[in-house]
Amino acid sequence: MSTLFSPVNLLALVLFAAALAWRVYQVTRAPTVPNWAVTACVAGFAAAFLLQQPELSDDVDALLGAGAARVANNALLACGICALVIFFLGSALGPRRYRRVAVELVPLAAAITLMIVAMSLTPPPLRGLPLGPSTIHDSRIAVFYLGAGLYLIYGLAACTAWIVRYQRVADRDLRIGLRLSAIGMASAAAGSVFRALYIVVAWVFGPVVKVLLLLGVPFVVVGGMLFLAGVTYPGLRARVSALRRRRQHRREHRALAPLWTVLVEAFPSIVLRTPPRGRGGVHRGHYRRVIEIRDGLVQLSPYLDADFGDVVATDPGAAAAALKAALRRHAEGEASDGRAKQVLPAGADDLESDVRPLLALSAALANGK
Repeated sequence: MSTLFSPVNLLALVLFAAALAWRVYQVTRAPTVPNWAVTACVAGFAAAFLLQQPELSDDVDALLGAGAARVANNALLACGICALVIFFLGSALGPRRYRRVAVELVPLAAAITLMIVAMSLTPPPLRGLPLGPSTIHDSRIAVFYLGAGLYLIYGLAACTAWIVRYQRVADRDLRIGLRLSAIGMASAAAGSVFRALYIVVAWVFGPVVKVLLLLGVPFVVVGGMLFLAGVTYPGLRARVSALRRRRQHRREHRALAPLWTVLVEAFPSIVLRTPPRGRGGVHRGHYRRVIEIRDGLVQLSPYLDADFGDVVATDPGAAAAALKAALRRHAEGEASDGRAKQVLPAGADDLESDVRPLLALSAALANGK
């Protein structure tokens, strides 16, 4: 039976797909070095995860030779970690980052070279075999896994430190994602340390302490899941918030229709000429309606009492009655005092603040018909 679609692997695939899709979307919007670095990190981890599956690793070994999938898997993990380190360096070092990034590529190249050489020196029957009691005492296999593990420990520890540093100045949603990522990386680093200890103890001293290897696996698996959840959380939260805001603006747009309609009938010129279209049309339509209503109230204000803005806040029903009376006087051509009045509560000094009293006024106007 295939293990690729086991419950745990399916969860990992969903998280990888969500994280990678979000990162690709971010790159298309802002193709900066930090965005590319994080996207490369997620892509490297995703590819490494796929190469861990027997169905795919067997095909790679059959095509490129025994052990190729194992080398590629560990090299992709190392590249993913290096990309994340580069992201933090690029964000922190400013103009000096390029020289520091070049320095960071040296241990990565050394680790990958060590893995390739160690695997090429390993006897063909042993190439690609997992780390375990039957393979740990072979020096070439031990060097291969130890080299890969030490680089992962270095990269994971460095990234954890950077994340802990950045979360202090991040906003709430990003801080939650960073914490999840930091915990995940610290967990994966702990798992890598257990595996390195397993290798050193068995290779140097002889005893095979299986519990070290057994402890390492869940730490790495859980750490990977938490890291992906941390990378995905801010984007997912942003999308949920955007959808909620979109629904809110659509509801408010409909709720403002009674007030907007009577003002447009009295002052057709308040309607903005360019219709909203393209991306963000719901939001632009909502803001246009608020602006048009506010403009209509300003034009009607010479027919309103000076305290109309306060009445809107305290008694929307009375404000609706005053509005109807003012509209009737305007339609009949009665003279006004010619002075513009405060038409909204004094605290309403932006579009979002305008919406609440306007919604109450529109509801009172509709209910009073």
